[in-house]
Amino acid sequence: MLILAALQGATFRVRTQIALCRALCLMACLLVPACAHLGQRVEQTPLPPGAPQIDDVLNALAANDAAIRNFKATGTFTLSSPDLAAVERSRDGAIYFRRPADLCVIGRGPLRTVVFRLTCVGSEFLIEFPATPTEEPYYRLEGERFSSVPFSVSPVDIAREMFLPETWSGLRKSEVRMTSYDPAAQTATIEIGPKRAPRRRGVLSGGKTWLVTRSERLNEKGEPIAVTTRGDYREIEGVYFAASLDANFPLEETRMTFEMRTIVPNTELKDELFDIKARAHEVGVDRERPPSQSHERRPRRK
Repeated sequence: MLILAALQGATFRVRTQIALCRALCLMACLLVPACAHLGQRVEQTPLPPGAPQIDDVLNALAANDAAIRNFKATGTFTLSSPDLAAVERSRDGAIYFRRPADLCVIGRGPLRTVVFRLTCVGSEFLIEFPATPTEEPYYRLEGERFSSVPFSVSPVDIAREMFLPETWSGLRKSEVRMTSYDPAAQTATIEIGPKRAPRRRGVLSGGKTWLVTRSERLNEKGEPIAVTTRGDYREIEGVYFAASLDANFPLEETRMTFEMRTIVPNTELKDELFDIKARAHEVGVDRERPPSQSHERRPRRK
């Protein structure tokens, strides 16, 4: 009887262990799909034969960026935002850019009258409407204490997304991944940042060199907070420039586009183009104003 009881007890323990193992396996099977939905991670599929090395891609992007000190261009631009009274558009615009992210955009109307001017230097910016006296400037200067800037997207952010979204030479190989490659079209998709929460996704076009055709800056949920497209690349003096640029901030409904006709790289640019403090002094926004005269946030356009 003692032997029989011992055998029955051992059998019970084995059955209990088997049931417990089955339960754990079932829980694991249920949890794995749930975990797969956490975050915005996209599982990487094996790349086809002949896919480029990520080092070669980053080196090509860094080399092209490093060759650009500055440029000036003429063309058409638009700037739209719910915080602006109207869409700013100019078919006779001038664009000046210098590294790392200084930008001056001048829009002209009939008789080449300046109707719009945007100056970005570092974290400061100034937007002027010279042809519309009732439209006060928007500005953010160093140490500025007024709640005078309504933009949820700074023009500085727009300038960086358009012209210098990443410092390619400063990226570590461990934080950049190629998630897909199309050998027929010679296009590749890369992600930058942690695998589960990348901060940027880019589509690149190959050929003589690698160029960015689409760039998405992502938030922690994986949603695009800035989508920039580049096209009509032109090789000028050994450097590739995108003559067509579109920076869209979908969550804030803010957008800026450039269609450049002439581009002159690495030329002499006058310092006064980027002297934002002199411009602010000229239009009178560098002095502290009484609260009643500070800029009010404009109603969002319908």
